[in-house]
Amino acid sequence: MLKKIFIKLFLGLFLAVVNLNGFSNHAIAQQRKISKEPFHIVDASTGKPITDILVIPRYSTFQGVSTMLGEGPSNGTYRNYLDKPFVYRTGEPFILKLPKSTGVNTGFLFAGKGRSLNGVLIVAPKYRPIWFDNLWQTRDIWNTRDIRDLQLTPLSDNEWSTLLEKELSPFVKDASRIHDSCRFWDLLEKCSLEVYYGEKERELVRSFLQQTRTETK
Repeated sequence: MLKKIFIKLFLGLFLAVVNLNGFSNHAIAQQRKISKEPFHIVDASTGKPITDILVIPRYSTFQGVSTMLGEGPSNGTYRNYLDKPFVYRTGEPFILKLPKSTGVNTGFLFAGKGRSLNGVLIVAPKYRPIWFDNLWQTRDIWNTRDIRDLQLTPLSDNEWSTLLEKELSPFVKDASRIHDSCRFWDLLEKCSLEVYYGEKERELVRSFLQQTRTETK
């Protein structure tokens, strides 16, 4: 009971401060910047570079009041969504900006809207996509290899067609939300993943997936 009363009082104070322009533009840093070190992505069978890669970022957002005591959100909503897909050329600097969060952080309580980047799906036509979420490091924990050196497994025409009909079908059909194949996106079995794409982004993804196998250098 006291916890709920405190949260309501804090919300009232927060809104008053925002109305006075005290913290309305205060950004909470959720994650550190991502390294621009390039990815080197090759065909797992031949070792030849795969020139162009479709990168599909997945984000999450929380809006409301959240405690910093490990008890989860006190009053708010979570949302997972896909946004800002882009085509990346192997070997070039990897540039992916982090989303901004806004609100007030007291050290034990956060009120506002927090956004986080969870990872990216790496896709090339007629290759098996891979989920990559270790975006904040470039070397393994033993510092023996570059974790951005990736291999994609080639697929047969039938395997690629099945992938387009199932896991990647929301992009072919211009769906606005994904409920199935949640584990494909590193989510729980039941999910509601919003596809937050504009028309140009939808066309970018759709046309990329309809290509034949990416040419290698």
